[in-house]
Amino acid sequence: MLKKALYISTALAGLFSLGSAQAACTTTVGSVMSLTGSLGVLGQQIAKGAQLAISDLNAAKTPKTCTLNLSLLDDQTSASVGVDAAKKLVDVQHVPAIVGALSSGVSAAILTSVTTPSKVVLISPASTSPTFTELGKKNKTGGYWFRTTPSDALQGVAMAKVALDAGYKKVAILYLNNAYGKGLSDEFAHAFTKLGGTVTENVVYNPSQPSYRSEVDKALSPSPDALLLIGYPGDGTTIAREWISSDGPQKFLFPDGLESQDFANDVGLQYMTHAQGTAAGSVTTPSLATFKQEFQAKFGSLPTQAYITNAYDGTVLVGLAMEYAGKATGTAIRDSIRKVTDPKGEKIYAGVDQLKKAAKLIAEHKPIQYVGASGPLQFDQYGDINAPMVIWSVHDGKVESTGMVTVDQIAALRQKVQ
Repeated sequence: MLKKALYISTALAGLFSLGSAQAACTTTVGSVMSLTGSLGVLGQQIAKGAQLAISDLNAAKTPKTCTLNLSLLDDQTSASVGVDAAKKLVDVQHVPAIVGALSSGVSAAILTSVTTPSKVVLISPASTSPTFTELGKKNKTGGYWFRTTPSDALQGVAMAKVALDAGYKKVAILYLNNAYGKGLSDEFAHAFTKLGGTVTENVVYNPSQPSYRSEVDKALSPSPDALLLIGYPGDGTTIAREWISSDGPQKFLFPDGLESQDFANDVGLQYMTHAQGTAAGSVTTPSLATFKQEFQAKFGSLPTQAYITNAYDGTVLVGLAMEYAGKATGTAIRDSIRKVTDPKGEKIYAGVDQLKKAAKLIAEHKPIQYVGASGPLQFDQYGDINAPMVIWSVHDGKVESTGMVTVDQIAALRQKVQ
């Protein structure tokens, strides 16, 4: 497993133009992702999204652009390891931006103790906890926080709709004891109750236990129609198996953290015929089709899981923001990300040709709107975006998308449950 920095030195395409005497410059952008630990099975694929973005930026290079080093560090799905990795990136490698982390708990620790105090941008492709919105409202992020995935304030409402549409009136919750687990549990419980459902039990669990029998037993009494299990592969597999062996109903609700073919296989596909889940969705854009083609050409088949497109978009935005600003500092990137997603600007999509077009427009001082593979990417004042939520299930043994809860549907439901 990767536990050390992976250095990807490539010529950055479309980065800020410097004089010819300065063209042989180098800028390092950091990335902290879960390559091992409970999110490792997902993180290894998500990291490929960032690597593909670097490849595209490289292929679109101009003679006056800098070399980009992407320094990718493994947080092992641990907040303390993630903080140490971020400190290395900021204090030793002097990065102006970090793409990551994946776990909300890891991102929160990095944001509050490393990146915000150092005025470095942290742009996460996968951290969904509502905690970050609250930190923004309390002016504790300095505006250096962005995420290319929607908050669990949206996923909780979408999950409540999925549960009710499936006919579930009583749902038990088992959630991981971290910012992600608690945030999504709270959002779902509030929405589900307001919409007429009943949460029979809301049980927290700690990671890395050999058994979760006591937590499962508590969640089974009184008997629910279904289980909402919030967590990551590994512990999630253990819990699901113990739920099944305890004769819990084989009707499951899973969030984005468990959208994994490996997870479904490990639990047992025969037990997953009534499993449904939600995950960050993508508004269909020309970028999405290009991304899929390029990913398959570079890495092979595109896994059915969330956040690979989000990592691609976050990395591209860092590059475009530096180009727009004409310098590679955290503050310059912070102040330029919304400039390169300007809804009044000319639309720019994923891919080499489009990034070349972006560089030309920026050089001409014309506004641009990068429309990502994950969607339009319109950030509010707290670094949040609106996006639809995909509904996924296990069909014929395969994890696949089977529906969508639209932005408008989510907005209407949020209005109803306020």
